[in-house]
Amino acid sequence: MQFLLFTLYAPMASFGEIAVGERRMSWARPSRSAVLGLVAAARGLDRADEGAHAQLEASLYYAVRTDAPGRPLMDYHTAQAPKARRGVTYSTRREEVAIVSVDDLNTVLSTREWLSDACFTVCLWERSGSTVALEGLAVALREPRFVLYVGRKSGPLGLPLNPAIVAADTFFDAFAARQRNPVEQDVLDMIGDHSGSLQIAADHDAPASVDGRIERRRDSIVNRTRWQFGERLERVFVEGGVE
Repeated sequence: MQFLLFTLYAPMASFGEIAVGERRMSWARPSRSAVLGLVAAARGLDRADEGAHAQLEASLYYAVRTDAPGRPLMDYHTAQAPKARRGVTYSTRREEVAIVSVDDLNTVLSTREWLSDACFTVCLWERSGSTVALEGLAVALREPRFVLYVGRKSGPLGLPLNPAIVAADTFFDAFAARQRNPVEQDVLDMIGDHSGSLQIAADHDAPASVDGRIERRRDSIVNRTRWQFGERLERVFVEGGVE
């Protein structure tokens, strides 16, 4: 089987949990929706292209290995936004705050969680009947059409994604077979926690030789434009066995 693997590292990253009020917390590892959103951005897909996003969602299995868990960082965040107006949209953040008067701006307060120096290896492979080719995804990740970021626009990548297609029998074998380049290894040596086995999480229906702990997450894509996500089951393993 063919697997597409790439590195996901940022000095500051965030993978949004379900947002409740002013608290915007992060999952400890990348969400499926965040990774497929990054892939979509690399391909130059607009959020409004629902068909293309649905195609990605239906075509790919997903797994992620935590190479370095990072450290939590809390940010007390303030932002200004204009009052909601029916039928009015803004192309850029600059346009949003520049074309309205000060009296029309509201201040939004929130507490946002980040992960500092977290590093992951992502693995994607084709489902039966897939209409998405891994080779095309690898090309897009090497030469992305849109600027890529990790969870939030203020979380740029800290390393190139370094996508590679690996031939292996299982996604466990694919993770083990991928070779890090010297720069990636230097970063992991600096930030990594090598005290125990690495954690791997995968789609619950992804073929695997062992069972893992089941977790429920709300990160399958329903509608990008309206920021709607559905529930998904995920199996969690330690590298080489059950957690």
